[in-house]
Amino acid sequence: METALRAAIQDDPDVVAAPMGELFAAGGKRLRPALVLLAANCGRYDLEKVIPAAMAVEFTHAATLVHDDVIDRSAVRRGRPTVAAALGDEPAIVIGDFYFAKAYEYAARTQSVEVVGILARAVMEICAGEVGQQAIRYRYSTDIPEYMELIHAKTATLLAACCEIGALLGSLQTSQRESLRNYGMLLGLAFQIADDVLDYTGSQGEVGKPTGNDIAEGFATLPLMLARESLKTVLRDGHKLSTEDARRVAQEVRSGDAPERAIAVAREHTSAALQQLDGLPAGDARDALAALTDYVVTRKL
Repeated sequence: METALRAAIQDDPDVVAAPMGELFAAGGKRLRPALVLLAANCGRYDLEKVIPAAMAVEFTHAATLVHDDVIDRSAVRRGRPTVAAALGDEPAIVIGDFYFAKAYEYAARTQSVEVVGILARAVMEICAGEVGQQAIRYRYSTDIPEYMELIHAKTATLLAACCEIGALLGSLQTSQRESLRNYGMLLGLAFQIADDVLDYTGSQGEVGKPTGNDIAEGFATLPLMLARESLKTVLRDGHKLSTEDARRVAQEVRSGDAPERAIAVAREHTSAALQQLDGLPAGDARDALAALTDYVVTRKL
């Protein structure tokens, strides 16, 4: 799949292929295509049919990253300059659009209208989640249910779609397909919570982008919410924090127990995700899916 991804990018016009090739060359976990492949491997595995679907979800993910970096004004991604930082916001937006279109083209190569529909609905939900997040920027009093709803849309929905697409192409039973979708959703929630913890506790070298970015950009995530009581004098809705105040808030969150408590919440979701695998056939694919539940809350890179 990795070889096919790089070859597909090389076939594109150089103006879009060069910056996207840089993003892929910088690495990445490839978690989303792995979920497609593993879910399909729980059923009847047809690699020729599944590879285009796995490529489609990775192109979708890459396109969302390019757009996210424009929205968040991020200068670094995976230790390298973002497309927006290197080329400007306008080219980055169009490059992201190009690879959304390419994702749908590859989804269509599965010859399943349902696969295209699942992916399209996931992208629509991601976009709605992004708009929702921008609407609560600088609202530090955002509550946990609203936060969970946002990360459900922005992150978990695509992981759920990956699992559902793989299950569909693997011809799994309806109940197994639903279990895998639920697994992906729960895994995605845990993944994003852990990512939000890393924004406070990791180093730039570990996470591949500047840390403390969420609070600097005015976004309240679970670690901040769990530490908010001690930060009432600094956090005022509607006000952008100064660089010094953002640094102070990040240090306060980092030095307390909020990151540990947030990871405990993530582990509750991975535990629930693990239970969703009970109805799947035993084998290497199910074992790998089970192992991912630990990986998403312990990873650094």
